[in-house]
Amino acid sequence: MIDRPAADLRALLLRSLPPGAQDAVARVVAERGSGSVYAVGGAVRDLLLTRPLGDIDLVTEADAIDVAARAFPGAKVTAHARFRTASTIAGGTRIDIATSRSETYARPGGLPRTAPAPIELDLRRRDFSMNAIAIRIDGEAALLDPCSGRSDIQANLIRVLHDGSFVDDPTRIFRALRYAARLGFAMEAHTAMLLRRDVGYIGTVGGERVRREITLMLSEEKAGPALEACQATGVLRSTHVALHWDSSKSSAYADPPATDVPLIPFGFALLASKVTAADIDSVCARLRLPRNEDAAVRGMAALAPLTDILRRPGAKPSGVVVLLDRFPAASVAAYAVTAADAIARQLALRYLDEWRHVHPILTGRDLQDLGVPAGPQVQRGLQLIRAARLDGWARDRGDERALALRFAKSVRDSGAEAFSVEMQINGD
Repeated sequence: MIDRPAADLRALLLRSLPPGAQDAVARVVAERGSGSVYAVGGAVRDLLLTRPLGDIDLVTEADAIDVAARAFPGAKVTAHARFRTASTIAGGTRIDIATSRSETYARPGGLPRTAPAPIELDLRRRDFSMNAIAIRIDGEAALLDPCSGRSDIQANLIRVLHDGSFVDDPTRIFRALRYAARLGFAMEAHTAMLLRRDVGYIGTVGGERVRREITLMLSEEKAGPALEACQATGVLRSTHVALHWDSSKSSAYADPPATDVPLIPFGFALLASKVTAADIDSVCARLRLPRNEDAAVRGMAALAPLTDILRRPGAKPSGVVVLLDRFPAASVAAYAVTAADAIARQLALRYLDEWRHVHPILTGRDLQDLGVPAGPQVQRGLQLIRAARLDGWARDRGDERALALRFAKSVRDSGAEAFSVEMQINGD
């Protein structure tokens, strides 16, 4: 595929797109004005590697926002004026259109200043040689490869385009390791040296950008190996000293202890499995975590000190559930696969697999019909019935109904607290 003529590559690329995306690309070409249109980046790389195509990046030497407005009237188009880019969804495929540009960086880790530039300069400002290849879509077919990206693809190598690449944009370090894991590529020797030299510059990058790179890594099929490489190269330490990953976490992430655990929050909780309560605020602040990920990481930190309570002799399922229900499932899953204590680990796994799914057969309406007054006592009654089911002394609807009647009587006679004590004694 590497040596195929440009016209063949263009035809193959367009045929690989869903019909709706093909039509969208044709509309961009039709509305390009005086500027040519090129397919660049990942789509071209994956075409040369005979991998399935995902999103497609287009570059035009005209103004991309103006072209998108003409090509997609009435469609939802997201535009970014600072970089003169636009994107839309067509045929289930994301179409990104960028104005061909050059970039300069005022400081490490900052966003670049851009200026319109010819396509060859646009290719030379990119992250790696394998992503600096373009196929002309309009007019006479042409393949542009000013940085010898095809040779590096043939050699299975990831290579930066200049010695300051990781200094200008340290997030390229995450991408280099992510691509290496995904494609099975090696780091070109000089690029590997630059990565080791410049890994500390990750500290100059804002939290949202770093978190986005970690999220992208966690979304990969080979997330585990990529994160192990981040650990080995000091990338995680440079992000925050408390973050950690190893091969056992890779195994757990590839096969979570419960199928309904949200994967990305689970991944962040695994990363934070060694974070102490003293560090938790700084980790969450550094990564600018959204709500679900923030809750998973904080839950992981809060669970670790509870091991002694969780593993106490004679712990009942109901007690484990009361303890663990307070935490997100992603936190409990991360704790279950990283806890040093075997008993605590096993109880957490039982909770995830079985106990958290146990609920009363009776409803709140049923309890009211049996005499429990409306209000907080209904919830309390349901909790007591759930505890009875978990601990094995309420097995069917009849058992639950008998408990509910006793509870209703206790509320009428002397308050719910007395019944709670009676249940605890009977349960011992």
